[in-house]
Amino acid sequence: MPSRNTKTSGLFRATSEELLQTVPAKLGRHLYYRLGETTVAQLVKSKIIGAGRISKDISQKKPDGLIVLPGGTVKAVVEYKPATELRTSGSRKKHAAQEMGVAQKLCKVLILTDGTRAWWFNSLTGNEIKAGDQNPVRQAVDAAAIADETLPDETAIEIERLLDLAAHSLSDKNDVLSKPIILDPSPLAKSVWQLIWVNTGKEPEKCLYNVVELFVFKFLSDIGVLQAHNNFASIVRIRNEAGDAASLRQYADRCRKDVRDLFPQGEDGTTIINGTIFVNERGEPNVSQAQLFGEVVQQLEDYDEQYGSFRYIDREFKTRLYESFLRQGAGVKSLGQFFTPRNVVQAMVKMSDASSLRTGSRVCDPFCGVGGFVLETIVSNNTIYKEFEPKDGAVQPGITVRGYDKGTDEKDDERTIILAKANMLIYFSDLLAKYHTQDHLKEFASGAFNSVFHLIRSNLGTFAKFDDDPFDLILTNPPYVTSGSASIKRAIDNQGLNDRYKISGRGTEALALEWIIDRLTPGGQAGVIVPDGLLLQSGVLQSLAEQAEIEAIVSLPKRTFYSTPRKTYIVFLRRKVETAPQKDPVFLYLTSEIGETRDVYRFPIKQNDLAEAAILFRQFVADKQAFSSKSDRCKVLSFESLAERRNWLIEREWSAVERSAFEGRHGVDEITGEDFSGLLDEIGAVVREGRSHINRAVKISEAQPDKRMGTISLVPPYIRFVTTQTKWAKKVWIDLQTGNDRDIPLYTAAAGPVAHVDEDAVGNKLIIASEENPVISFGANGDASAGSNLVFHTRPFAVGADRTCFRVTAEDVLPKYVFHRLHNLQSDYGFNHTYKATPSNVAQVEISVPINSHGAFDVAVQETYVLTVDKVRRTRQELMQQLQILEEADLRLD
Repeated sequence: MPSRNTKTSGLFRATSEELLQTVPAKLGRHLYYRLGETTVAQLVKSKIIGAGRISKDISQKKPDGLIVLPGGTVKAVVEYKPATELRTSGSRKKHAAQEMGVAQKLCKVLILTDGTRAWWFNSLTGNEIKAGDQNPVRQAVDAAAIADETLPDETAIEIERLLDLAAHSLSDKNDVLSKPIILDPSPLAKSVWQLIWVNTGKEPEKCLYNVVELFVFKFLSDIGVLQAHNNFASIVRIRNEAGDAASLRQYADRCRKDVRDLFPQGEDGTTIINGTIFVNERGEPNVSQAQLFGEVVQQLEDYDEQYGSFRYIDREFKTRLYESFLRQGAGVKSLGQFFTPRNVVQAMVKMSDASSLRTGSRVCDPFCGVGGFVLETIVSNNTIYKEFEPKDGAVQPGITVRGYDKGTDEKDDERTIILAKANMLIYFSDLLAKYHTQDHLKEFASGAFNSVFHLIRSNLGTFAKFDDDPFDLILTNPPYVTSGSASIKRAIDNQGLNDRYKISGRGTEALALEWIIDRLTPGGQAGVIVPDGLLLQSGVLQSLAEQAEIEAIVSLPKRTFYSTPRKTYIVFLRRKVETAPQKDPVFLYLTSEIGETRDVYRFPIKQNDLAEAAILFRQFVADKQAFSSKSDRCKVLSFESLAERRNWLIEREWSAVERSAFEGRHGVDEITGEDFSGLLDEIGAVVREGRSHINRAVKISEAQPDKRMGTISLVPPYIRFVTTQTKWAKKVWIDLQTGNDRDIPLYTAAAGPVAHVDEDAVGNKLIIASEENPVISFGANGDASAGSNLVFHTRPFAVGADRTCFRVTAEDVLPKYVFHRLHNLQSDYGFNHTYKATPSNVAQVEISVPINSHGAFDVAVQETYVLTVDKVRRTRQELMQQLQILEEADLRLD
């Protein structure tokens, strides 16, 4: 074997002081040492490599070159030979065998090269390393180009990729490089968070910001975005040479600023990082935390040595990065406000129109938090994802995506949007790894991160933003609180936005729903998570039905969300193109489990009912009239039947027996003290609302001191009875109860329809009713029914023999006013099974109607009366429903 100083490549020094003169060259996140006369023992003594696997038999070996991580872990031994000595396979095997001993003790890879060509060997077997296609790996390692920093970036990235694959794939039984190992660094993230939290005592969410910042820094380093002098490897190297404080100064003064320069801040003043534990508000190093910083760097370095870089990160880690911190005992409440469980987010994205969006479409989450809905919409749909790939050097997606969140001038209020932007960076890891020139990075900052996510610095936040064009798709989990919503409504008044918010609903969720409908294009779709309290507010539901088609209501199990005990629902709706009543039915689904435990730990479980819900809903959307579900959890209800309900809490569509079959785990079955307090708050809000309606009515009444009233009777010309040939005897309609609730409802003296019949079967017995031409009916026979069970009909119906129907024909008397005035009809006039409430007997009924100063019936006062009675009755119904929830729950105070 020729002596080393006779080598003809001219690449190596041959002086006795070689080690002192050697400066490592940077190879991605690795260091390359070009050696020649330095022994392994000298390398260990100088801490260039670790001493863990060094034995005496290799201590005097002199490798030509080493590829090493900054912490001292050897990734490859490189041996250079003249090209003339590597012409045959036999000579290559001979030279490889001579160097295999040292390689086996240091690492898994031996690279034999002449500077132009290379042969990679598995040091554990002595065989050549093969790629996945079974072809030998031939990637060259040119020491001269590395030292001169002329090695193309693509070559450095490829060498790194092969070394990472080798670390995971090679063994004493395998020489083939497998596909990239997709890392899930969740345990590392948890460990780093725990380390920071325990040592600083800072709020859990502030610890999270710093974890995310350092993970972003490590990720950008590993994909080659950061220059070698400012990447993670440089921090490790400086820490080994000069200590923790020096490495922290390097990070704060150089590396961190480099990241912020590569990703300029948006118009809202936010960028992708903003931790404040290792640096202060001015970005200066917080040297008092230098030791903690060093410990975190060590954890990241150890993970790199054991598992490889962050280049290939598991998508589930990307989607669950922030959720993992909610499993900690501390901070659940404060962090939970920003998060929607990813299983819920993913199901809603699949249920939505996202997959059918095309160029020119617009998507929004107006209350985006850390951006889950926005980012899942992008990455789950290849058409949208490709829009963010640079074209001609620019990132200008043809599909507009927006995420808004509320903030102020306080630094803490910026962090949610900063997390969202950092989250997007991790979601876009593949694109950033592919396009990571400085120009590309600034394009991603402006065309992706800053373009998508916006911090709105005002007290109203999104509630005051109406300057954007409408959206084709909105997916969101808006804030829902009752306390504090009054101040928001006052701010709306002060900013002159009353015309945007006309629904008299409680809580911020009602305001959010109005914003969503206002900002949808006609035909545009929204998927919104709402609390049970909203579905109890019949006034809100009525207004919602007037403006939108209701597509789906999906009941979520209790404790779906981390920070609220309230029962929640997914509502899918579509803004109406025309004002016509909804004809399509509504998709209903009961969810018992969401794929993870509904406790603080959030462990994954097999049962995820939302997966089935998403599949069935897409089938339903394809043909709403023809859809038929085979799942017991799914029902289809006519919109008319839904609109007639006092509330839209859909559980009552399933019997108690049916609900219990779903493992007895659905619905409100247990209530903690916290839940109890929350329900009391909701009940208190209902009571306060009812009191305000009554007080308003009293004031209006006091403003009419003379209270002049006239009267009308239930006889022409004030009303006209509706007669029809009935013949719907009980023996007939009992056989019709298998009818579909999309068909015509059939009423007898009972409180509700006793059957639904096909329109063709009704024939000329159909009674036409509409919003413009309503019909009032009540039971005509029976001790309990005569003169009671009033119905205000606004859709066609049929009746049996025991019901009286009429229309109000007086132009200045409101039908709804008459309807409300008749609610004590039975008790006032004593109708029963012998004294029936027939047209001849009800002629004696008189109704007081207010009159104005001109002696005419006062329509304005009637309208006020109707509005007040409607609101009071709705409030009463909501109060009864809330009390029923409270009564049925099992209170647990331990």
